Amino acid sequence: MEEVSATDAALRQRIHNLGVHIPCGGIRGPVPGFGPRLWQSCRCEDHPLKWHGVDVSTQYDLCIICFRATAGGVSRWSWLACEDCRAVNSSLILPPGVRSFALGRHSLMNGIGVRGGAPPEVQEEQLARLQAFFRGDDRLRSWRREEYGRLASVFDPLGDVPLEDWQQQWPPSRRASVDAFRRLLAPDGSSE
Repeated sequence: MEEVSATDAALRQRIHNLGVHIPCGGIRGPVPGFGPRLWQSCRCEDHPLKWHGVDVSTQYDLCIICFRATAGGVSRWSWLACEDCRAVNSSLILPPGVRSFALGRHSLMNGIGVRGGAPPEVQEEQLARLQAFFRGDDRLRSWRREEYGRLASVFDPLGDVPLEDWQQQWPPSRRASVDAFRRLLAPDGSSE
């Protein structure tokens, strides 16, 4: 039996729809379509619920680029970005030596791995890319602080906003994804 604090139990009684927890940006609440009230936790809960038999205990996350659409899933083979942001990421024309963003949870989804039988210098390069992937992308960490903070600032800073309300305020679209990438990649973070 999972441990549930009184605070977590009260939260689960109060929240009736999947929503964005404004302090952390996690999506939490009852997951629609999953039988008798399967709960998705955010990291702020006293005892985040861990689901058995899955890689990740979340069905939905905000896209790590636009923070408007959802991404994610319970598998290590899930995407961290929405379909529109993945399409924009794939179409980026970047300077030589600069790679597009790794938007898959697993390194292989991003073309990052170590090929057996490759020459040692190639394997060293591949290992370096793999280590960098595991460390994470500082650009995306900084972007999350800035962009999620900008979008969340219109809501109660301690609240839970139903996902439907969040997306009504910040509609996901290809245009929103293009705008997010434009500002993410701009040297000064501004949009044209």
